[in-house]
Amino acid sequence: MDRDIPFATATLAVDAWLRSESGLVLRAARELDWWELRAEHELLPAGQAKLVLPPGFPAEPPEVYVSEDHCLVLPHVESSGRVCTGVSSLPDDHADPIDAVRRVLRALAELLDKSRDLEWREREFAREARSYWDAYCLRRRSAADARPVPAVIDADLTGLEDAADGTLGVFKSGKDGARNAATVFAVLGPQDPRALAERHQRAAGTYVAGHALFIRLPNAFVWTPRTWPTSLEQLGKFVAEVTAGETQLPAWLAARRDRKPRPYSVIFVHGAVAYGYLLTPALVPGLAPVGVFPVVVRRLDPDWALARDQGLDALHRRRKARVLILGSGSLGAPVSEHLVRSGVGDLTCVDHDTFESENTGRHTLGHTSLGRFKVVELQGRLLREVPGVSVKAEPMRAAKYLQTRVQPGAFDLVVECSAESSVRTLLSVNRFGRLAGTPIAMAWVEPFCAAAHVVALGAADQWPMSDPADQAVNVAEWQESARVQLPMCGAGFHQYGSADIGQAAGFVAQRILDIIDGAATLPKVWSRVRSREFFAGLPVRSDPRPVVASLGSASVSIEVERNFNDVIEPDAH
Repeated sequence: MDRDIPFATATLAVDAWLRSESGLVLRAARELDWWELRAEHELLPAGQAKLVLPPGFPAEPPEVYVSEDHCLVLPHVESSGRVCTGVSSLPDDHADPIDAVRRVLRALAELLDKSRDLEWREREFAREARSYWDAYCLRRRSAADARPVPAVIDADLTGLEDAADGTLGVFKSGKDGARNAATVFAVLGPQDPRALAERHQRAAGTYVAGHALFIRLPNAFVWTPRTWPTSLEQLGKFVAEVTAGETQLPAWLAARRDRKPRPYSVIFVHGAVAYGYLLTPALVPGLAPVGVFPVVVRRLDPDWALARDQGLDALHRRRKARVLILGSGSLGAPVSEHLVRSGVGDLTCVDHDTFESENTGRHTLGHTSLGRFKVVELQGRLLREVPGVSVKAEPMRAAKYLQTRVQPGAFDLVVECSAESSVRTLLSVNRFGRLAGTPIAMAWVEPFCAAAHVVALGAADQWPMSDPADQAVNVAEWQESARVQLPMCGAGFHQYGSADIGQAAGFVAQRILDIIDGAATLPKVWSRVRSREFFAGLPVRSDPRPVVASLGSASVSIEVERNFNDVIEPDAH
């Protein structure tokens, strides 16, 4: 393998240092990228360890390996035998690569010394239980008695408290008689695992329905290799123990057994992490035992997928919010995605345009959506990629939707992102009719994304029928040349790119979340404004107003919060 000069120089220095200790090096690679070292310690019966310098050394730290048999016996030993020493590379390692090796070997010695204490081992195994469980599952998949089981169970834990029944959905691939479980979903209660798989476009293969048992372990329980069940009998005793006898696994299995062999799973939830067992039918009924195999569980529920179990009170409030977004263009589409990924649980998107090639540079969609309604394609993308959200698509003009579909109280917030004056006016017309009592947020960007604005109205606030967006809210006056005209009736566009609208969409989405979270006092006008230097560098002339500040660079911007009444009626204050 070709190595660069810094690596070669470092390895020569390391080799010379290792060989300065008589008998330390037992064997070495010709390229001097690994050494087998004498390691005399009672926890290493083989009496050796392997030092490896990765290709990026000394920018990457050295690695040390022991026998694979130490995995799940000693903490911080991976299934490959690699020891996770916790040592990072330092800038000084380039000048002194020997010190990097010294730190790693010292960390190995400290790990072995600490591992003499069995209680310390247990604490370490419990502290990083998920990593060790993954290693255990990998080892069992390659064991002599292994059967074709999936590498992962995807589980939705929504609503789990203590113990609950659920459904297992297995999609098998391969020929009859030699099928392997390719995809497995586990859900609680009345949820349908097949529908979940279809939603995320992973329902491929022959479907077999099974049963799942979910059990939440007490937080104080110590989940380590020492406590993991390894047989059906042990699993049954464990279930009875952690449920105080309320759930008996043999009875649970018997009550769900029918003539057709079905898969079963038992999923334990400890804190934020889930651990699964898959029970497979005996290869020869009556002569071979039921297979019990550990499986990695990947959580798909929104609590984990969207918030990693943090700030759940805020997330659950957002999941109840019913939001209507008018416009799924270059601003409305990313705002919609930001909202659902931030936990907004019920979104209705309205837009009548189709996605065309020229939209690619500044829209979340791409060429697989050419010629199709933006709003329908956006709906499909969000349902496919974000779990647990409801997204409805209405491919029609905003005016038609407002006049024919919206009823008072249907939404908790209406967000206008079409940037059309006629739509803003229509919102004013319906303010005390179809939109009575509903907060409204109107968002748009000025040419070149020189500014982004959010006008937020409380339940009783009204936007003037005259739509004074240009005169009262915008931060600059623009010439007609700012809009590029196309040889089509009323067609044209403003210049800006993906990064420009991305910054604006993030700003708009955060202000909308502030409204949903109750963190904003309405009415309000928020603006994200580029610097006066930015305006000076534009290819068309503009007349910035006083709110545009000189910030010393065309690359920076400021966020401004203005009183709604001061903006709309400046002469009255």
